[in-house]
Amino acid sequence: MRKNMMKKAAAVALAGSMVLSMAACGSKSDGRGGSSESAAAAADGKAVISIMVPQFYGTELKNDHSDEVIAKYEEYTNTHVEWRREANDTYKEKLGLVLMDKDNMPMILTGSGELTANVVDAAKKGAFWDLSEFLKDSESYPNLSQANENILKSLTVDGKIIGLYRGRYIGRYGFSYRTDWAEAVGITEEPKTVEDVYNMLYKFTYEDPDGNGKDDTYGLEMTKYVGPLDIMQTWFGVGNEWVEEDGKLVPVHQTKEYLEALKWIRKIYEDGLIRKDWATVDSGTFGDACKKGEAGAYIDVMDSAKRIWNYYIKNDVKSVTDPSQTASMTLVGPINNVTLATSGMNGYYVITKAGAKTEEDVKNCLHFLDKMCDDEMLVLADYGLEGVTYDLDEAGDIVLKNELEVSQNPHVGLNQCICYIPHLASVSPALKKDEPTRAQDAAYEKNEKVAIFNPALGYLANSTVNAEVGTDIEQIIDDARTQYICGQIDDQGLEAAAEQWLNRGGDRLVEEVNQLYQQDTAKE
Repeated sequence: MRKNMMKKAAAVALAGSMVLSMAACGSKSDGRGGSSESAAAAADGKAVISIMVPQFYGTELKNDHSDEVIAKYEEYTNTHVEWRREANDTYKEKLGLVLMDKDNMPMILTGSGELTANVVDAAKKGAFWDLSEFLKDSESYPNLSQANENILKSLTVDGKIIGLYRGRYIGRYGFSYRTDWAEAVGITEEPKTVEDVYNMLYKFTYEDPDGNGKDDTYGLEMTKYVGPLDIMQTWFGVGNEWVEEDGKLVPVHQTKEYLEALKWIRKIYEDGLIRKDWATVDSGTFGDACKKGEAGAYIDVMDSAKRIWNYYIKNDVKSVTDPSQTASMTLVGPINNVTLATSGMNGYYVITKAGAKTEEDVKNCLHFLDKMCDDEMLVLADYGLEGVTYDLDEAGDIVLKNELEVSQNPHVGLNQCICYIPHLASVSPALKKDEPTRAQDAAYEKNEKVAIFNPALGYLANSTVNAEVGTDIEQIIDDARTQYICGQIDDQGLEAAAEQWLNRGGDRLVEEVNQLYQQDTAKE
């Protein structure tokens, strides 16, 4: 959830410090990357592009029927793709090394997560094409031209859009609860306010919602994963990591709303509505307490709440109010009509000057990425081949066959070259959805309308101070927040942590972020 935009793994940072200017012409290719001239057409006249992507299974586009998948996307896009796949677990480190190897540079590089310091450094040295003007061409790129401007800010360096994001739901985060437990304690309406949430958590803890006559339940599931804290903070008007106040960007821990939010969270801790040892509970177990019937409410991505619901279905967990029915989750989404926005991206693509040497090369890359966002290709990449991995029902909806392991699917890995702009799934034909998925989609829709973006995302990506100290000073605030909620420090201790944050580089970070912010707003 809360990620520093410039995580500093040693190998990546080293690579970043060694990045050379890649605007110059490259030399001969080894077949994996750029060519000495503008990319030539294949023998059949198709454009040729190259792309580096993470590899998750080791069988990407190498399974039975994969040749049919390749033939379909090549015919549809009129493009031949030279794939360069690197193991996902070491991908960031590999990306850093590739940035130094201009002689074998693919046209398109895939970034995992958000911008890292070495990618920003390479961008500042002119390694990537500026896509700003290309994305204004809605005729040539009807899909990519619809990219969300707020998300593109995270991929803007020195005023240039250096990449295209891989879209993800903006409104993924929110509040969910076990429906039958609410019925059991007399709650008939979805919570809308923090007061409603507190009342539900109290009743889930102290009014025996599972009806077993034992004091063995609590309201909200929590682990040391801090994502739920970030979400709850927004309910109090805290904002998303940073907030604009009086024409200036400030970190949320410097706002009065932040203290108000923490006092409320501390109260639910003191009142026993979350487990006392939450701060030491393995985050890998997050969701287990709801599955086991120990907790009734859940705060995180809606997809995780859906998975809890699917667990109830798969394991035939009976409703405590109607044993003839299966237990279910209610996916509320926002509280106080607000929730936390994601960055809107899960990875990104940059087009390299060492690989894509001419404007025509860039256009070929963008043409491919745009066409892969059409319904036909979204279906191919996400669901595979009709008759092999899915069928169409009488209504024309996609029904998955689910006969193969994911790693055995003929289309596995193809989704790694899709931006998912403007849609995150095909519109027609669409996947036939079950009740949990329909509930998730409805929550997404509610969330997206009220989700709060981090206004500093793009500036943090360009911040040298953030690259230097961001991760370390963020930990100061996270630790102090946990200590405050658990009663280990008081208001003064919280203030001391905020002062430490400033002294360790936070003051310089605020100054630099606001310099970038003022430069940007002056252009408007």
